[in-house]
Amino acid sequence: MKLRIRFSKFGPVKFVGHLDMMRFFQKAIKASGLPVKYTEGFSPHQVLSFAAPLGVGTQSESEYCDLELTEEENIASYFEPLNEQMCEGLTVRGFYVLPPKAKNAMASVQGASYRIEFKDDEVKEKLAAAVERFSEAEEVLYDKETKTGIKTRNLKEAVYEIKEEDGVLKFTCDASSGGNLKPAALLQGLFEPYGTLLNPWDYHLIREEVYTGNEEGKLVPLYDGLEVLIDDGSSIFLCKTFENS
Repeated sequence: MKLRIRFSKFGPVKFVGHLDMMRFFQKAIKASGLPVKYTEGFSPHQVLSFAAPLGVGTQSESEYCDLELTEEENIASYFEPLNEQMCEGLTVRGFYVLPPKAKNAMASVQGASYRIEFKDDEVKEKLAAAVERFSEAEEVLYDKETKTGIKTRNLKEAVYEIKEEDGVLKFTCDASSGGNLKPAALLQGLFEPYGTLLNPWDYHLIREEVYTGNEEGKLVPLYDGLEVLIDDGSSIFLCKTFENS
């Protein structure tokens, strides 16, 4: 049986990196008694994968990991024991059954939605104009330094939806392995024309949801269409198209 786990990450634990988060979950899963499957060989490890690693300092309402189990009965009963193993700031929100031939979480990711809450009032005042300018532009170029040199990217191609609400920036963007857009790149594209340079401590970054693509070409949450074993009931999602809004 394949299981998809959804969890949230808030507070000081946002500074825990992806590899340490993986190690934590491996220990928590083992301690909870969840019948996880292990690989064979001299160094067995849990058959476990995470979707779209979260950047250090970013909080999230919906993160996902997939694992294979050795049993299929009463799996929902491990929901509370696993939550009891979570540290402050981490909460398991749902268990979902994956079809036998389903792609793992990382391979399924197509997009993600974020909100950014700014600390500086001057930045908040510039935000609406910056979003309008971005939306009306035919292209917004961003130069990224790589090992092979400078690569220029049109941010408009990677942002599917963007808006400003009461000084808060909300957007949905490409999060696939081949086109993942970092929120910092978007912020540079938005505020560089105003001579404003933002640092990570100037705002709170929250990932609201991680999406895959459905047969209609829409972005839907990674749990959409899956059999629900247990869900905390606190999630609300809207399907979004790949096209720019």
